[in-house]
Amino acid sequence: MKLSLQMISKSFDENLVLNNVSFHVNNGEFVTLLGPSGSGKSTLFHLIGGMMSPDEGTIYLNGENVNGKRGLISYMPQQHSLLPWRTVLQNVVFGQEFSKKPDLEKAREWLNKVGLGSYEKSYPYQLSGGMKQRVAFIRALMSPQPFMCFDEPFSALDEFTRADMQQWLLSIWEQDRRSILFVTHSIDEAIFMSDRIYILSARPATVLKEIQIAFPRPRGKELMLSNEFLTYKRDIYESLQRTKGELVLNENH
Repeated sequence: MKLSLQMISKSFDENLVLNNVSFHVNNGEFVTLLGPSGSGKSTLFHLIGGMMSPDEGTIYLNGENVNGKRGLISYMPQQHSLLPWRTVLQNVVFGQEFSKKPDLEKAREWLNKVGLGSYEKSYPYQLSGGMKQRVAFIRALMSPQPFMCFDEPFSALDEFTRADMQQWLLSIWEQDRRSILFVTHSIDEAIFMSDRIYILSARPATVLKEIQIAFPRPRGKELMLSNEFLTYKRDIYESLQRTKGELVLNENH
């Protein structure tokens, strides 16, 4: 599933948030948007998800104009957004209930793969933060839409849990290889996770730079200590510094 944004602009009242933003995500790619706080990353997700329409420009999904069209992507927000009155299993299949009969067998299979098989009857309050994020990811994975958007899904986790979740998400994604658009404030996270990174300017956001991450997959945590990783980090930091925005230089923020 390929996503393409062409010359997207969006304003709220007199406040220009996005200014001629263009980028793409190829089929099976993991692409990250990286930029300062308030640069319009979440607004881009709202546009891609059809919750609002751009003032100018076009969003294409597999060549189809999807401006203002909802229900075409799977979305994982910053918070897990699990429904507290539903069990883990019921939360996982929630997205399927709107389009088809829930596939409980597949849901149980995924829960077993991520080590949560024994928690299918548990409720969200009984889970740790990392476990809740795993459930939220499997829910997104179980949704029928082939394109996935992640809006800082690990930002609320502590440093060590966050590092484990990054590794875990990549290991699961390797089995599925859906197209992913990922948003983060963390330079380390962007480099470690991505095939490509788009650096956004401060508001009004435009694309400053595209960076291809050449590390092979699968990737291990030791990658973050390599000279090549630090070279990418320095390059991205210098680009972001020019935006005069808020930066996160590592996972501990």
